[in-house]
Amino acid sequence: MGIDLLAAYGRNEPCWCGSRRKYKSCHGNQRPSSQPGAPLPPDREGSRFLSPSTSLATGALGRMMPAGTGITLPADGPEPTAISYTNWEADLGSALDGDGDAMSIESLGGLRVEVLRRLAGLPASEDPPSDQIIQAVYRLAAETVRTVAQLVRQTPRPAMLWNQELDVAQFLGRTLLLADHVLYPDHVFDSLRREPSARQLKEDATSELMNAELLASGIAIPVPAGVAMATQGRAAQELTAGDLKTPELVAWVHSQLIVEGPTAREALFVRAADDLAQDAANFWLHGHIDRGSMDHETGRFKTSMLQPYDPGFDYEPWINQVKNSAIGALVQRTHERIVAADVFGAEYVSASLFEARLLRTRERTARIGPAQAALWADIPELTTMRGPDLAKLLTNEGAIEDLRRQVRAALKTARTDAENIDAITELTHQLEAASLNLQKRSRTDLAWKAVIPGGLSAASMVLGTVTGGLVAASGGALGALATLAPFLGDRMNTRRDAAYLFVAARRGRQ
Repeated sequence: MGIDLLAAYGRNEPCWCGSRRKYKSCHGNQRPSSQPGAPLPPDREGSRFLSPSTSLATGALGRMMPAGTGITLPADGPEPTAISYTNWEADLGSALDGDGDAMSIESLGGLRVEVLRRLAGLPASEDPPSDQIIQAVYRLAAETVRTVAQLVRQTPRPAMLWNQELDVAQFLGRTLLLADHVLYPDHVFDSLRREPSARQLKEDATSELMNAELLASGIAIPVPAGVAMATQGRAAQELTAGDLKTPELVAWVHSQLIVEGPTAREALFVRAADDLAQDAANFWLHGHIDRGSMDHETGRFKTSMLQPYDPGFDYEPWINQVKNSAIGALVQRTHERIVAADVFGAEYVSASLFEARLLRTRERTARIGPAQAALWADIPELTTMRGPDLAKLLTNEGAIEDLRRQVRAALKTARTDAENIDAITELTHQLEAASLNLQKRSRTDLAWKAVIPGGLSAASMVLGTVTGGLVAASGGALGALATLAPFLGDRMNTRRDAAYLFVAARRGRQ
């Protein structure tokens, strides 16, 4: 049966994340990673442990909260968070207007791979990248935004999905190849925003090149996500504010929070149950006000952090404030992703069961789309394919169209999310079974014997052409081709069958 997104998940079921592990030993393990005040390992050179499993670079805190950082009193409940983008991304937003020529998707893909290869060839040094490198990455981002804007204006518009969590090859397989293009945040550009070293850019580019074939073909398109926040970030905040006024939704998110801490250095780590990432994305530090430093004229004072855990101190008011902040951040994260997808003309598909449940809690009347349903379905073979094989597979337009036609037909009578997921699971297992038959037929000698004239072996046909001269050779070849034509035609038709995609996926994996 398909997943009921709002129901509890079975402990012994295969985990929804696609790991093939049991849920109880994967995302079903929802205990905090450590107990309050748990001892920390010895600090390493250049970093300090905040929890038994998390360390922070020594200078990172000063960069995160420089002197003069404003402090405001916490609100009574969850609130939207600030929108983050740079002047670069605000400038790039003008490329969404579509003025001027845009590159073709293939030219853009080739340019991106060339830029990434040059970045991957940088020396592994801690020096900052040159102005030339910065300009090259910026110009690539501008060309990308222009080309994506051009795709949005095409009729019919290609199927574009926005993904922020999975590797693009895994995402394509788990969404049943339903996307013409997968858009996702440009990690190299994001890294450039944080003033990286040449080593960091080199590592980012090398990681991106794992999907070089998908990038070169234009199937995978990294986009600077901050452009969407620069143009429509306020919409994400407004949607978040509306949700945070709904007590039932806030209470549900609150019930999903997993809080680790206060740790031995008074840090709190908060994540959501059944979120894709099992490590907390955000952490909070408890600040102690130095009352002797208070300047009543300017309102400035000093705080100290990373202090030892005090088991006699009442941390509960601070923990409640942090929970409110985490609720606002988690709800807004989902809306920022939805808004980003909308700005770039794509559909957002979440790989996080927490986010899917959040959206179902918010919109009980709407149904998830085919790509989202496919992500929760049981899809054999395609989910294990690598980028190069997927790029080849996606050039088979006939089989892809047949697959999408069958998906549309399978979903026609589905009325609920669970029925959508069940329909796609059943379809993919039928295609898997059909692919085994196709593979068996293509391997059997009987298929070849059926198209060779009775009593004529392959060896005698070759001998006849050699002894009979050129005319005989031509006649023999033409006769053989004419006899083989029905078989070759069947093979060509087979390649247009959706089941052929599963045959190719199995061969690629082997």
